Amino acid sequence: MKINLETCEWANCECEGKTFEQKVMFKRISAIMSPHGKEEFVPIEVYLCTHCHAIPSFISDKIPGIPTELRATPKFSID
Repeated sequence: MKINLETCEWANCECEGKTFEQKVMFKRISAIMSPHGKEEFVPIEVYLCTHCHAIPSFISDKIPGIPTELRATPKFSID
């Protein structure tokens, strides 16, 4: 199936930011839970908004356990 990207919407952060930086977070697996019996670290790729430096919900909602303080919050304005 062909998708025409010209007709697709751009992804925006809750703060209305439109550009993102790729970052890596790590999940620690304790030696008790590890199949190898040693502590391990698993990299998790995330994207931060370059405007508010938070993880937008279209990313954070797909990754269980993202810390609340790293999640983007909606921009409120009083007109």
